[in-house]
Amino acid sequence: MTRYGRSRLGKTIGCILAVILVFSCSSWCWAANDRVIPHIDATMTFDQPPEWAVLQRQLIDQMNTSVDVFIEKYLKDDGSFRYNCWGKLDDSYETFHNWPTFYALGGDARFLPLAKRQWEAITRHFADNGTLDNEFHRCGDWFHLGEGCHLFYMLCLADPSDPKFIDRAQRFAGLYLNENPDVKNYDPDHKLILNTQTGSNGPLPWTPDKPWEYVWTMEHYGLPFYDVPGIASYADLNADDNMKKMAAVAHARWGRGDGPINLAVTSLMLNAFLATGEDKYRTWITEYTNAWIKRVQENGGILPDNVGLSGKIGEYINGKWHGGYYGWTVYHGWGGYAQSTGMAAENALLVTGDSVYLDLLRSQIDLLIGLGIAKNNTVYVPHKHGDPEKVVNAPLSFLPVLRNPDGTCQEVNGWFKFMPMDPVGPAHLWNMSMDLADLERSKKIRNHDPEARWSRDWERIESISRFMSKDHGGHEAAWQAYLDGTYPTYPEEILKYNIAQVNGRLDEIRQHQPKENDGFSLIYRNPVSVEGLVNLTMGAPLPFYNGGLLMARVRHFDPMNKRPGLPPDVAALVSELASDRTVLHLLNLSLTHSQDVIVQAGTYAEHEFADAAYQPQLEEEASLPVNGTRLTVHLPPQSQIKLDITTKRFVHKPSYNFPW
Repeated sequence: MTRYGRSRLGKTIGCILAVILVFSCSSWCWAANDRVIPHIDATMTFDQPPEWAVLQRQLIDQMNTSVDVFIEKYLKDDGSFRYNCWGKLDDSYETFHNWPTFYALGGDARFLPLAKRQWEAITRHFADNGTLDNEFHRCGDWFHLGEGCHLFYMLCLADPSDPKFIDRAQRFAGLYLNENPDVKNYDPDHKLILNTQTGSNGPLPWTPDKPWEYVWTMEHYGLPFYDVPGIASYADLNADDNMKKMAAVAHARWGRGDGPINLAVTSLMLNAFLATGEDKYRTWITEYTNAWIKRVQENGGILPDNVGLSGKIGEYINGKWHGGYYGWTVYHGWGGYAQSTGMAAENALLVTGDSVYLDLLRSQIDLLIGLGIAKNNTVYVPHKHGDPEKVVNAPLSFLPVLRNPDGTCQEVNGWFKFMPMDPVGPAHLWNMSMDLADLERSKKIRNHDPEARWSRDWERIESISRFMSKDHGGHEAAWQAYLDGTYPTYPEEILKYNIAQVNGRLDEIRQHQPKENDGFSLIYRNPVSVEGLVNLTMGAPLPFYNGGLLMARVRHFDPMNKRPGLPPDVAALVSELASDRTVLHLLNLSLTHSQDVIVQAGTYAEHEFADAAYQPQLEEEASLPVNGTRLTVHLPPQSQIKLDITTKRFVHKPSYNFPW
C-alpha cells in the first residue's frame, strides 16, 4: 500500500463499506463486553499523598470558586455581558470554551448549566443582530467558525443526553450534507466545499461584476498576492487606488472554491457522528479527507491552498497552488494548516481505525522540516509561501523569524517566515499514532536556540505568548518530555503553573476597567485553565483550538453521582503511554469517604482494555482480565492504585454515550 493508498478514489467506497462492517461487529462486542464492568479494589494506602495529587485537587477546588469573580464582574443573570462587552461571535463563544471541559474533568456540577446558559445567551444575541441564522453563522471562514464551535463540541461531550444539543449537532452538520434544500455548501461530485466562507446561508455569493472594495489584512500578515502590478509591499496598498486593485484580484481568486481551512468541517461531522452514530457523518469525513489527500498527491506532496469549483488546483490563481484565502501566503500559513490537517487526520482515524490518515499531517511536517534552515541546533521551518523573489513581509517583532537586515523575512524559492515549528502538530500526531518515529519528529523540531523566544520549552514550564495561547495552553513539548521520562517533575510544575495562572487572572479581573466591545480580552481573563488536568488525568494534549475534538487515552466517570469526571477527592495521573500500554495512578485523598471511579478506554470508548496489572500490596502482583472499554476502581479513604493496562487502540465504534 502506498502512503495514501486508502485515498485512491477507486478503493474509497470499498474501504468505507469494510470499515462500516467492522464497526458494526465491534459495536456489538462493545455492548456485550460492558454489560458488567470489571471491578478492582484499591488496597494500597499512603501516609502522605504525592504532591501532584494534592496540587491537582487544589487546582480543581480553586477553579470551582474562582469563576464567581469572573461571573460577578462580567455577566448578567441571563448570561449576557455587562458593559456591552460583546466581541465578535467566535470571541464570545471562546471566552467560555473550556467550561464544559472542566465539568467533564470533574469540576463543579454547576459548570454544565453555566456553560449552556452562556452558549444560549451568545447565540440569542448574535441571532438578534443578524450574524446567525437557524443558530449558526450565516457565512464565515472555518478558521474562526472552528474556534467558535469548540464550546459547542465540548457541551455535546459533557452532556450527550440533551436533546437540544443533539438536534443542533445534526442540524449544523446537515448544512454540509445539503440537507437543507435552500442551502448548498458542498459539491459531492467534486468532493469540495463551494467556498472558504460558508454557513447557514450557504457559500459567500460571488458576482463577477461586483468586486470587493477592500481586503482585510495587516502589515505583519503581508500581502495576499505579490503579482499585482504596482503593489510590491504592504505600504503600496495605501497609494492611489491600489486597495481597490488588490480587492478586485482577491474577489476573482477568493470568491469561489475550496481551501484546506475547511477541513475543520470534519469536526462538525464527527460531533454529529459521536452524538448519533449515523454513518452518513463518518462517510462524509472520509470522503472529504480523502479528497484533500488526493490533492496533496497531485500537487507533488504539498498541500495546495486553493481548488476551483471544477476541482482543479489553482483554477482561479493562474494555476498556482498557493495564494488561497487563509492560505500559504497570507494570515497564518502553516499555523492554520497544522490545525486543520491535524484535526481531519485525527477525525478520520477515529471513525475508521485506519492510521494511514495521519499521513495528511505527517507529510506536511516532513515537507517543512526538509525545507528548514538550521541555526543554533534548531530547524527553522518555513510557515508561508508566495511568489519567489517577490515576497516582502515584516512579521511581528517578537516572533523568532529568520530576517533580512531590514527586518523582512528571509525567502527561499518562495518559502518564507522561517521559524521553529510549534510543537502542537507533532504532539497531536504522536498522541494518535504512538509511533516512535513521530516522537522523534517532535524532538527534531525542538527549539534549542538561546536567541529565540520559547526556547527549550520541552524542559521547563513558562508563560506561552504564542497566538494559540487563547487555549490557555502551550506546553505540549513539556508534556511529551514527561511521558518520555526526561521531565519527571512536569506534573507538579504544570499544576503549580495553572494555579498561578488562575490567581493571575483573578488579579486581572479585579483591576480591569471594561470597555464596550472588549470581548476579545475576556478570553484571557477566563480563570478556568485545564491544560494540566487534560494532560495528567486523561493522557492527552488539549484539543486543536481551531475546532478539534478531545483525543485522550482515558476518561473518568463518577458512578455515584452519575456524571462525567473524577469523583470528589480523587486524583489521577497518566504517567506512561505506549501503543499498547496505559499506566494510570488513582488516589483517594479523603480521610473518611470511599469513592468509585469508572475508567474508560478513550474519550469515546474507542479503545479496549485487555488486562490490568496492579499491586494489591507491596511485593505482590495481580492482574485482572478486562476485555472491554471500561473498568471500575473502588478507592477506600487514603488509598491508591497503579494500573498498568494492556490497551488495544481504535478498535471500537466511538460514541459520546456514558457508561450507564
